[in-house]
Amino acid sequence: MNLPRTENLVPRQFVKNVLDFSSQYGREHSGSYTVANVRGCPTNYPKYGDFLESCVLRTYGKWWNDMSYSPAIDASIAKPFFISQDFIEVEFEEKVMIESVVIYENYNPGAVVALYALDYAKTRNKWIQIWSIFDNLNIKSIKNGLNRPLPRQESRKFRPNLTKKDVFSNVVRIELEHGKLDYYTELDAIEIVGYAFNFTLSKELGTNLRNVGDEFFSMKILSNKISEVTSECDNQNENEGVQLASNKPVSITDLPNELLTSIIRLLDLRDIFLLRSTCRKFYQLCSDRDLFNKLDLKPFWSQSNETLLATFCNIVCDFKALNLSWSKIEFSHIVKKFFETCCTQLTILSVESCQFMNANTLRIIGENCPMLTSLNIASCLNISTSDQTGFESIAKLAHLQILNLYRTLIDGPQMIKIVQSCKNLVSVNLGACTKINEFDEVMFNLADNCDKIESLDLWRAYSLTSMGLRKIANNCLNLKDLDIGWCRSVISFEWLFLMLDKCINIRKLFLTSLRVTDSELCLISQKGLHIEQLDILGSRSISIEAVEQILKNCKNLKFFDISFCFYDENEKISRLCSTYANCSIKTSQK
Repeated sequence: MNLPRTENLVPRQFVKNVLDFSSQYGREHSGSYTVANVRGCPTNYPKYGDFLESCVLRTYGKWWNDMSYSPAIDASIAKPFFISQDFIEVEFEEKVMIESVVIYENYNPGAVVALYALDYAKTRNKWIQIWSIFDNLNIKSIKNGLNRPLPRQESRKFRPNLTKKDVFSNVVRIELEHGKLDYYTELDAIEIVGYAFNFTLSKELGTNLRNVGDEFFSMKILSNKISEVTSECDNQNENEGVQLASNKPVSITDLPNELLTSIIRLLDLRDIFLLRSTCRKFYQLCSDRDLFNKLDLKPFWSQSNETLLATFCNIVCDFKALNLSWSKIEFSHIVKKFFETCCTQLTILSVESCQFMNANTLRIIGENCPMLTSLNIASCLNISTSDQTGFESIAKLAHLQILNLYRTLIDGPQMIKIVQSCKNLVSVNLGACTKINEFDEVMFNLADNCDKIESLDLWRAYSLTSMGLRKIANNCLNLKDLDIGWCRSVISFEWLFLMLDKCINIRKLFLTSLRVTDSELCLISQKGLHIEQLDILGSRSISIEAVEQILKNCKNLKFFDISFCFYDENEKISRLCSTYANCSIKTSQK
């Protein structure tokens, strides 16, 4: 496209607002390690290191996946090229035809894997992918995407070669995958460069901006119209047992249905819907609800719409496992009908960061999905605490075992009602649930009712004290994973002896910023022999000798974060890293 390169250029726009994100390390409305830090001009670039003023996401590396209780959805159709784990959506001051996007990475670069822009030039606002890590691969595969080479450990201005430059927008979405990173990735700023929108600039521009139709999920062929389009194909296939003449060309539609169905299962959802639009036979084969018993729609977040949900209703799908995370669909009667029609047999449901998730939706799920064993509603901020019937509807899910409420607005009384009813809970994530002001009371009720609990994520549970932890240690003997990072009201460790003595299968213990001392490390080295992951970041009162005792005694230890624990012990830490190479020792310093 030949655009003027001078007078229409709108140079160097930096982020004005953060619109949405999936996770962050820092607490809400803080200035440390929050996504909001990506606003404005670079703060620390070109310096390289761990800075409080950076944008930092909640997790990194393979460690969280190794201990994850989130069930994988083993779909019966092919997976698309999608590996994203987190996202950030940002807004700039002025809408432009985006020419380039620059991401300032100042610590552990290489996590950005996709870019989208919200195109305002279409008839309806539409998210357009403008770059993907798969564009850079010679052989496109999920494996190659996950195993992509990482850049050098230095700050950089990452300017991917955009594959689409006819997008008129001031809203950009960055998606990240951090499975191979050695530590948290940090972003300092995001910049876009583009050109003012003017149809007179180029005839080619006007052509490229034409509306080419709805998203592929909106494609549908009415049954009473199909015969007009494909009568010849239909006449050839009225009888499955017809013998083909030896001199007659064989059409793909002449193949047996069983073989065609096997071929269809090799396609991803987008290709199946495109194929479904071609003729009656493929319309019928691609409408087989067995194709969609287990479905991951997260990769299609930008294209999913009400028409897709209505199509599933028409097919009368009977989902067993479903991931609708990141969906931009708004709540409507179609969403209500979808859950009432297609989700009554659901056992696994993930709707993380979904716009349609509100108190009404949660009530519908509680009433229509009684078989749920796993529910993920992380970062669903449209579910209001004031509507008591919203979160409390989860209490109707008596079979629930895995519950992820990370960064939701649930309060203490609502959570207590859930644990009193859902007695089969095994894994609960209450990280960054800032509306819970009585965490000890929640823990007392959880311990009394959910003695099968194995995993508790209480990240930033500010009202949690040693009393709640003692109750957990006494009652929840199956506990394996505990994250109480940044629980600032936990100021003593008498509960730790009790927990390590009774919960003999503890394998993950995150005590981030709790000011652990040598006494606690000595206790862990003696009783925590099964520990695989240990985080004591920010504990300034420990010694190198106590750290080494942990490494000697805890033979299963694979991850040990001692970042910001020492000032001038680099040589000794390097020796430990070399001696205990089987354990990944994290030593980030500012």
